[in-house]
Amino acid sequence: MTEKEEKGGHGYRQPSLVWPVILITAGVLFLLSNLGVLEVDFWNLWRLWPVLLILAGLEIIVGRRSVLGNVIGLVLTLVIIGGLVLLMVVSPERLGLERRSGGPMRLEEPISGAEQVNLVVDFAAGELALRALDDSPSLIVCELDLATERQPQWEVGRDSDEVKLKLGYGSGSFSSWGRGDTWELQMSPKVQLDLDVTVGAGEADLDLTGLDVRQLTVKTGAGRSVIILPREGIVNAQVTGGVGQLTIEIPARMAAQVRLSRGLSGVDIGGRLERQSEGLYQTADWGHNDNSVDLRIELGVGMVTVRDR
Repeated sequence: MTEKEEKGGHGYRQPSLVWPVILITAGVLFLLSNLGVLEVDFWNLWRLWPVLLILAGLEIIVGRRSVLGNVIGLVLTLVIIGGLVLLMVVSPERLGLERRSGGPMRLEEPISGAEQVNLVVDFAAGELALRALDDSPSLIVCELDLATERQPQWEVGRDSDEVKLKLGYGSGSFSSWGRGDTWELQMSPKVQLDLDVTVGAGEADLDLTGLDVRQLTVKTGAGRSVIILPREGIVNAQVTGGVGQLTIEIPARMAAQVRLSRGLSGVDIGGRLERQSEGLYQTADWGHNDNSVDLRIELGVGMVTVRDR
C-alpha cells in the first residue's frame, strides 16, 4: 500500500504555517502591551477581525496544496500582517483606530533659593527639547503634549539649596501607534545643573547654551540627537547612543577633549579638534583654558558629528 493510499487517497496534507504566524503575532502584541512597551487597545483592534477570514481563505486555497503553496500562503500572510502593522504605526485613522491623546500638561517649579539642581529626564518616545529659560522666577517649566492618557511621574525633592527633579514614566516605556510625546523643558540659567537624560526613541534637541551645566549624561536608544554644549564652565559629559544620528556642537571659547568609542558608526570630527591617537581628539588650548569640556562618546550604529559652534 502506498503512502497516498495510507492517507485515504487524499495525499499528505501540508501543515499550516499561517495560523502559527497569527498566534505568534498576537502573543507578541500581548507581551509588549503587558510590559508597557506598546500601548494596544485590543477592543479597538478587534474591529479588524475580517482579516482573519481573508487569511483563512488564503490558507485553504493555496496553503494545503503543496510545500510551495504553503510557502506562498506564509508570504501572503506576512505581507498582510506587516501592512496592517505599518498602517497602525503610520496612519491608524485609515483603519478606524483612534489615537488616545492625553493632551497638554504643564509642570512648573519655583526657584525658591535653589542653587544646585540634579535633573533626571526619562523620555520614552517622540520629540524632546531642552533649553534655558528667559528671565523668569521659575526653576523649570515643562510643557508636555502627551500622546496617550498615561501621565509621566513628576518628583521634586528639596534639601536646603539643593533640588532633585525627576520626570519620566518610571518602569518601562511605551508607544502609541507611532506617535510619541512632545516635551519642551526650560531650565533656569541661575543654578548649577547636573543633567541626566535618557531618550528611548525619537528626536532630542538639547540646547544648553546659557546653562551652568557641570555634569551631563545623555543616553539615547534610536533616533536623532543634537546637543549644543554650554558656552562656558567646566563640563564633564558622557553621551551614549544605540542606533541613529548624533550631533554635538562645541562653542568656540570652550577647550575640548573628546574620547570616542564606536561600533559600526561613521565619524565626522573637525573644526579645532585634532586627532591625538586612536579615539582621542583635543583642541590646541586643552589644559590651558578656564572653560572646557571633557566629552566621552559611545555609539553603536549610525553617524557621529562633532563640530564647532
